[in-house]
Amino acid sequence: MKIPFKETEVVFTVSGTGPTIVWLHGFLESKEIWKKQLAYFNSKFTNICIDLLGHGKTGCCLEEHTMELQAEAVASVLAHLKISSFSLIGHSMGGYVALALIENLEQQVLGIVLVNSTSYSDAEEKKKNRDRAIKIIETQKNSFVRMGIINLFSKANRGLFLEEIEALIENAQLITSQSVSSALKGMKHRKNRLKTLKNYSGKKLIVSGTKDPVLPYQDAVEEANSTQSELLVLNSGHMSYMEASLELNEGVLKFLTR
Repeated sequence: MKIPFKETEVVFTVSGTGPTIVWLHGFLESKEIWKKQLAYFNSKFTNICIDLLGHGKTGCCLEEHTMELQAEAVASVLAHLKISSFSLIGHSMGGYVALALIENLEQQVLGIVLVNSTSYSDAEEKKKNRDRAIKIIETQKNSFVRMGIINLFSKANRGLFLEEIEALIENAQLITSQSVSSALKGMKHRKNRLKTLKNYSGKKLIVSGTKDPVLPYQDAVEEANSTQSELLVLNSGHMSYMEASLELNEGVLKFLTR
């Protein structure tokens, strides 16, 4: 399914039956990453999976895809489907988008799950790394994508998920250089939404991997404590939805249904 948005179209799927969950993928990913989650949740929930701007089958919109713009695209899908209440699950960049969405649709959001994501903005060193990445993708996009995805998995799991990693890389290399750049700029400039998460009155869960090379586990513990969020700790790297899919599914289901 798809709807027009700005100068492009936003592509999404709807499956399952029951209360609604909106699934938002991360940087260099697409709605296809949620296959193991859909197989688990389709019998219990209506699941909306959206290709964010510049990713999957959704086109690039502007030179910078801010988290606010991404949230606007998600809100457009929900308005089209006439969804009045839902839970949000976002992986990495998808979590940044979910937090931006809460600022406008808080009363409709029953709960939020940040999977290997954070409400903090980029540190200065991270911003510099994003600038370097933007320059690299001008001439070496495919190499950047390959190494970027591989390095998100814990070292112990890289050999266990070879086929899945190659599939992720193959799909990510279809993303245009402009779309990669637009996402990197949007993430670099995103707001610190610690207060947004802290002040959100609905259910909130932070999922952290003990071997996450991007977001250290101890930082997630501190963030959960400071925002009064529940914390689900998994033995995984940054790709918990794949590296620890069953544990993630069980933990999220318990969180959403109690």
